[in-house]
Amino acid sequence: MFVKGALAEGRCIRLQMQGIAFNHVDRACRYEQVISLLHSCNAGMSFPSIFKDQHQLKGFYRLIGNPAVDHSIFIKGYQSGLINYSREQDQLRPWLLVQDTMLTDFHSRKVLDLGYTQTERSNGFLLHHGLLLNEAATPLGLFHQQVIHRERDRYKQGRAPQDKESGKWIAGLLSGAEFSRQTGRPLIHIMDREADVAQTINVANGLGQQYFVIRAAQNRVLLAPDGKALPEKLFEYMPLQYAGVCIRRKLSDAQGKTYQASCRISQTQLIIKGVEHPVRCLWVKEIPQSQSVNAKELAEWFLLTNLPAEEYSSEAIAGIYAHRWVIKDFHKCYKTGCKIESRQFGSRKTLTTCIGLMAITAVVLLRSRYLARQAPDSPFEIVVRDASEQKLAKKLADQYLKPVDNQLAPPYTTLWWLLLLGRMGGHQGYQQKGLPGWQTLWKGYSFFQSLLTGLQLADKPPPFYG
Repeated sequence: MFVKGALAEGRCIRLQMQGIAFNHVDRACRYEQVISLLHSCNAGMSFPSIFKDQHQLKGFYRLIGNPAVDHSIFIKGYQSGLINYSREQDQLRPWLLVQDTMLTDFHSRKVLDLGYTQTERSNGFLLHHGLLLNEAATPLGLFHQQVIHRERDRYKQGRAPQDKESGKWIAGLLSGAEFSRQTGRPLIHIMDREADVAQTINVANGLGQQYFVIRAAQNRVLLAPDGKALPEKLFEYMPLQYAGVCIRRKLSDAQGKTYQASCRISQTQLIIKGVEHPVRCLWVKEIPQSQSVNAKELAEWFLLTNLPAEEYSSEAIAGIYAHRWVIKDFHKCYKTGCKIESRQFGSRKTLTTCIGLMAITAVVLLRSRYLARQAPDSPFEIVVRDASEQKLAKKLADQYLKPVDNQLAPPYTTLWWLLLLGRMGGHQGYQQKGLPGWQTLWKGYSFFQSLLTGLQLADKPPPFYG
């Protein structure tokens, strides 16, 4: 199976599962059975398709519906496991906590009982995530998840919802501070423009071992040392500090595709109105490759950080912020791989409990793809543990993989397996398009599972009636 081997090989995943405190032997055993089935099939299928045995299906629904089992049990378990995993590591280098918010919409739900997300007739909630990465930017697990319901009766109130929800970033910072307190490991919080709130920056500066890289959204007033306002605001001031330094780095477009680009870069220490301590600011501006490029399409970042200049160069900070795209991949795993918006439960409690349970599956999916990217020459048996799946993959390779695929990825490696699934899902090839995306991978994996099921049925003897 696509993720089963990554689960078996990932101690941090095992520790997160062991961290869940059910305080009940039967519930713990039932959870082990449920998660084993989720990680040995296509997690995007309906639950009746995953739990084909009626006893298993009933056991799953009993676990989710149990009054003693809720969303917080799973999140606290993941936190406990990640803290223990950090304690096992030899070095205390800073890790990254990428914060971001994901909108969910349950369009097929008949009752508008979850709250609104964007429009009055939408039906869903927000999930604010803190995804933990190690110093190599490898995803480790979901350390923070906050469920935010926007109640429908508040839809027409004057203030925008995001103005009232800025506390979610502080909640993520406080979770990170507790992690650092228990492990001694500093964290670098990576946050997008919505986190550019003076209170968030002030709280982060007041917490021990909590650093941040925030993309600025506000064209803020800058102050001179005597407290008087400078004539230029942030967005006008930073380009004026450019001193001819350029860097070459990877950027991501609106679809998350990466490309190489040359960028202008400058940095300086600033006093910002409303922010209690001076903040280091970076300006990164993509240089157009031709005259025909629309200036509005060029990447431009204004980054605020409290990372010390003597330890982190401008280029290093730009590289840290670029890891923000990992959490976008996590959201795709959650939505596309686990199909959380297709899950049907009768109450908010059971729905959010299921989403908390499936978070570990989304992390396993995410780690599997990163394994193929970071260790492409590893044997694909690390990821595909089932002998029948290994046999079928080797048979299908001759039919689906192109000669160029075998040149780019040695046969029977993790990258080879990922390219095979991509080709089966309609991907045009690694050389042209890069690694397959989540939707393509799951389309290919679903097709692979269909062929495997047909092969298994063909091997069974016909039923005997007599």
